[in-house]
Amino acid sequence: MALPGLAFSNSQVVMLAACTGPPVTAGRPSRARFMYSLTSVNRKLIVSSSSINNPYTAAGGMQQVAAGEDEHELKLLGTWRGPFAMRVRLALNFKGLSYEYQEEDLANKSDLLLASNPVNKKVPVLIHNGMPICESLAILEYIDEVYHGIGPSLLPADPYQRARARFCAIYIDDKLVAPWWKMFVGKTDKEKDEGTMQTLAAVDMLEGVLRECSKGKPFFGGDNVGYVDVVLGGMVAWMQGTEALCVVELLHTTKTPLLLAWMERFGEMEPAKVVLPKVDRLVEFAKMKRAQRALI
Repeated sequence: MALPGLAFSNSQVVMLAACTGPPVTAGRPSRARFMYSLTSVNRKLIVSSSSINNPYTAAGGMQQVAAGEDEHELKLLGTWRGPFAMRVRLALNFKGLSYEYQEEDLANKSDLLLASNPVNKKVPVLIHNGMPICESLAILEYIDEVYHGIGPSLLPADPYQRARARFCAIYIDDKLVAPWWKMFVGKTDKEKDEGTMQTLAAVDMLEGVLRECSKGKPFFGGDNVGYVDVVLGGMVAWMQGTEALCVVELLHTTKTPLLLAWMERFGEMEPAKVVLPKVDRLVEFAKMKRAQRALI
């Protein structure tokens, strides 16, 4: 599907194919087992990993841990439903890194969030040894660079392929995430229709990108989950809930079979399962927030 005014046409699918070329650690990534502990009062999730053989298979259990009992060099501030925070949690999990997760109430932002990101006061914020890093794409690259050699690399080794991966990530944010939000909460029917057309066009484009990138392999990154998989992965639950929220069939077995298969495959991986929210819960929350906005 190509629409007038769209910045990228279907003929540029190859340009968007960001993930060709194996990751730096392709072949034998380390494995990680995840253990989770949640304190409901402090809204903190401690995620730790111990080395096993494969970062994409994991087992873990819930365990109560008192606040302050464990200290981690990585702390992530986010929200359970935010696609940008989700992609950072996905990256940390796939890398097998230990971190503390703090759920933020955006109606009552914590002092830590306000101090860590005084510019726009938004999540996600990753705090590494007391140093805050903001904006999800910047955080993903920071994680991949600082923890190079630990777990699978997210970005390809080749500079050209890395540049294309970054381009594809920006495309996802500009041409999928932003129009999706307009489709969901547009103030007029015209605005919602424009958002719908742009979102469908982006999905159509990404189907072609996945075909070109994967070359028959499971992920945008080839055999392993890569940068683009993680970036798009933060939108998986929202995309699955689109029909219930917007009465739009975003993915179709005949039009987007590769994306559908990718989404199911990605969502069943343990590092993703513990991050991605249940679609029913997300839809219920989103409908409630939309109703509240309508009353303002």
